[in-house]
Amino acid sequence: MSARSLWRGITAQFSTKSLVLIPIAVGINLIGGTLSSTLKLPLFLDMIGTTVIACLSGPWVAALCGLLTNVFLALVANPVYLPYALSSVLCGLVIGYMVKAGLFKRIWGVVLVWLVCALVNTVTASLITVFVYGGATGVNGTSVLTAALVVAVKNIVISVLSSSMLENLIDKGITVLIAYVIVRRIPKRFLSQYALDSSDNQVELDDLDDLDEDEDEDEREATGASSRESSARPGKIDGAMESEQDPSTGDPADLACERTQRFER
Repeated sequence: MSARSLWRGITAQFSTKSLVLIPIAVGINLIGGTLSSTLKLPLFLDMIGTTVIACLSGPWVAALCGLLTNVFLALVANPVYLPYALSSVLCGLVIGYMVKAGLFKRIWGVVLVWLVCALVNTVTASLITVFVYGGATGVNGTSVLTAALVVAVKNIVISVLSSSMLENLIDKGITVLIAYVIVRRIPKRFLSQYALDSSDNQVELDDLDDLDEDEDEDEREATGASSRESSARPGKIDGAMESEQDPSTGDPADLACERTQRFER
């Protein structure tokens, strides 16, 4: 796939209908994230809307939704959420491309989406937690588990990875399950308007249009060449036309002489 086709595919995802869904998806994420932060739950629940919009509009719309979610959570809940925007963007892209591959249509595919999303979020979020916040953020109850593991294993990286993996397996499992139920409940008439492969079809149609334009141009050039060739040989055409004339037709004087001879006879 060329860079031009890739760019067309990305821009095609940001249709008017997809842009309308972004505030709704971000609102769902904010409700889950704010609720978990307020109650100090060992969960985040801030990617339900991102997963749903990844199923409807595509990976890059989901990435934008994840970015906006973390920005708003940093403003309304806790500034700690801002660096984790990178994790949300990566998870949105991963979920979107896995859904685009058709994995969300099968149960084993949904399980695979859950596990891969949990793994991506665990790695990226753990690196941010360790290198930005020193191993703990205090946003939810996971920091208590991380502190206990640090005391037990004496390794901050392993402790953060272990607690984050446990947290993400539960959190992303709930997120993917809720998103799957929501997508399955959407009427097919509405779902068809957000067909994920429509951008790819549009790209293919654009490529076919380019090929058709090239073929039309070649036909026009061939037609022009044939017309120039025919105009360069007018004598041959006139001779051929004269040879096809009716032999009975001729000079009027000769015809009059022939009638006179017949009359005399």
